[in-house]
Amino acid sequence: MKVAMVSLEMVPFSKVGGLADVIGSLPKYLPVKTSVITPYYGNITKNLFSKFSTKELHLKPTKSIKILDYNVDICKTHYENIDVFLVCNNELFEREGIYLDKFGKPFEDEIIRYYVFSKAAIEILPDFDIIHCHDWHTSFVILLAKLQNLKNTIFTIHNIAYQGIVEKEKLSFLDDDIKKLLFEYGEYYGKINLMKAAIILADIVSTVSPNYAYEIQNFPQFGMGLENILKQNSHKVTGILNGIDTEIWNPQTDKHIYFNYSIENVDEGKSKNKKQLLEEFNLKDTGVLFGIVARLDHQKGFDILSNSVEHLPQGAFNLFVLGTGNPDIQKSISTLSEKYPDFVKVVIGFDEVLARKIYASSDYFIIPSRFEPCGLSQMISYRYGTIPIATKTGGLKDSIVDIFENPNNGTGILIEYADPNLLHQALKKALQISKEELSKLRKRVMNLDFSWNNSAKEYMKIYQNLTISKP
Repeated sequence: MKVAMVSLEMVPFSKVGGLADVIGSLPKYLPVKTSVITPYYGNITKNLFSKFSTKELHLKPTKSIKILDYNVDICKTHYENIDVFLVCNNELFEREGIYLDKFGKPFEDEIIRYYVFSKAAIEILPDFDIIHCHDWHTSFVILLAKLQNLKNTIFTIHNIAYQGIVEKEKLSFLDDDIKKLLFEYGEYYGKINLMKAAIILADIVSTVSPNYAYEIQNFPQFGMGLENILKQNSHKVTGILNGIDTEIWNPQTDKHIYFNYSIENVDEGKSKNKKQLLEEFNLKDTGVLFGIVARLDHQKGFDILSNSVEHLPQGAFNLFVLGTGNPDIQKSISTLSEKYPDFVKVVIGFDEVLARKIYASSDYFIIPSRFEPCGLSQMISYRYGTIPIATKTGGLKDSIVDIFENPNNGTGILIEYADPNLLHQALKKALQISKEELSKLRKRVMNLDFSWNNSAKEYMKIYQNLTISKP
């Protein structure tokens, strides 16, 4: 069996969010030949690859084609025994961003970019038994596969908030056959919804946790306009919890943290890391450190953070925030460090090394998401012996057991929804947990297995069922 993953992101070739981590790690755990098709982003790709590999990136041209008015090369390289096909066109893909321009807006020609990428991908997909597409940017692949009678297609929704809704006039460049298919299945209140078309036409629709699969079919606030379409196609909708690469996220071998540690010396290791982090950023040690590494936006719930923290006893905790996102939310969180410079540090931006130091140093990790398809932060936290404080939604609900509801098996603190008072109460509860209890919790969560092993088995069941039912 040969599987092809199609995605706009893949570590170590590109990264904006968790999608890149999934595509960079899941193929390594699948027991079948798996390849990835993704764009080549020029300097973005070169710079990121250099951080992950000591080797140079070598691209071997395999095919040159003309799509619309663009000359496109398909190149091939290898990464950890994965064949990676990179779609190359400097005009379309070698820009300052992957999805957004320097002003933070989607590129004006984004639909053309994704169509050209998909058209290039379809050139090599007949060689594969399974076509596994990720998020709305690859919707055209599902449509093109339908037109070419390519079977065994899977469409995975990583975040239904982004659907690819476009005015019909912007699709005038398409051939009549795909336009007809798109207008038939993607019609959406006078516009076209690319994700809707992909959901209807794919053989299987998956998403990244069982609870999120339930939420997006049954509640408008989660399905965001597509809940009825998903419900009509529920026979082919499934949820498989994402995993993490436990080799990359490992406090015993992580070269970026101050001190390496294991489950045997987790208390000492975390104490040393915390001490060093606080000293580096001139913070006074209060005994309890809350950490955040996230996109600072409304979905992630960080508009409630300031009000949640404000009335906690000053001097009883440290807070370290690393992230970027909504300017107003950034500003509200930054005021915390201005008011409490001895105890709170806010770094606006992203720094992979600092992120790892925060995971290793923190006692608790705050994840107050309004919706969360899967979430990887809680799984990474577990690996570093850090206890998540999160909302009971999506994959967070699937992967965190509340320690107050289930003291014997609890792995974190859960609140019902993103609310400043609820989060405030959860933070207060965390401050009251004894050192002895915290030590037990650390060891418990470090024993959890959120590697890709179990998830890979679930994907293999889908792949096998498809190939058996559609020879």
